[in-house]
Amino acid sequence: MLDKEVITKIKNGEIDFFEVLVKKYPKVIYSYLFSKLKKKENCEDLVQEIFLSFYKSINRFDEERPVLPYLFEIAKNSLKMFYRKRKIFLPLKEEIIKEDDFKFFEDIEMNSFGNLNKLNEKEKKIFEILGQGYKIKEIAKILRIKVNTIKSIIRRGRLKLKIKK
Repeated sequence: MLDKEVITKIKNGEIDFFEVLVKKYPKVIYSYLFSKLKKKENCEDLVQEIFLSFYKSINRFDEERPVLPYLFEIAKNSLKMFYRKRKIFLPLKEEIIKEDDFKFFEDIEMNSFGNLNKLNEKEKKIFEILGQGYKIKEIAKILRIKVNTIKSIIRRGRLKLKIKK
């Protein structure tokens, strides 16, 4: 079921459908938060707060827009509030997620992860890690592969999946 349909059903009073979103996106949001906070408990609490905030604002949400970028925006703001409460200062060059990354994840979602069967094991692994919110540099470090090699593998994988950047 597409996010658009789920949001419409929730707005029409079928609140049980919110569970679909809660099952679909927490891993990506959690991975992003964990990359910033490095504490499991803090991340779990923030994920709950993020989904609660989304639920509270769902009537104002435009179902034509993708859900994941909106959740990342809430996550970014939740992180700011978390840092403010604890008086933790972010470095000036804090890079959250680029718009291109949102488009990429939407395209994968539209094609569904079932199509990952078209990829070889290395490509699958990289796409799965990307789906968890890691950046290319982080993936390169995790897999001990050069950044340019990762970029090439992603490019080839996108071609196999027919995903436009």
